[in-house]
Amino acid sequence: MPVKVTLTNIERATAAWGEAMPSWVRLLAAAADATNQRKAGEKISRNASYVSRIINRDYAGSYEEAERLVRAAWGNEDVLCPVWNESIPLASCMNNRRRKGAPKNTFEHLYDGACPNCPNNTDIASEPRPQETEACAA
Repeated sequence: MPVKVTLTNIERATAAWGEAMPSWVRLLAAAADATNQRKAGEKISRNASYVSRIINRDYAGSYEEAERLVRAAWGNEDVLCPVWNESIPLASCMNNRRRKGAPKNTFEHLYDGACPNCPNNTDIASEPRPQETEACAA
């Protein structure tokens, strides 16, 4: 009877990424090994298939977005927030700027004013906004 060999997520990531494996992929693989891919995916609001495709370097989407999600969830990184003029967790920064709906309190109004032009905002499109294009054409 053949013996079934099960690889860990770290082993899969190492096989797929080689020596060029970014530290954030190692964080994701370690998190999936500590729990499972489903639970790791839930922590970054994605599913197990997403986690598997990232670990196996078989994802067709944006690796930059995956990196942001992983670093926010497990990277323990802080960024300087212009609203508070002090460091806040990257996860809080991302949650504040990606909040949906109208502002409900003073802090949300402050974030709405500061986040679109914040240097920490990696969600900013690289293309100019329509009003900027019109102003340049005039």
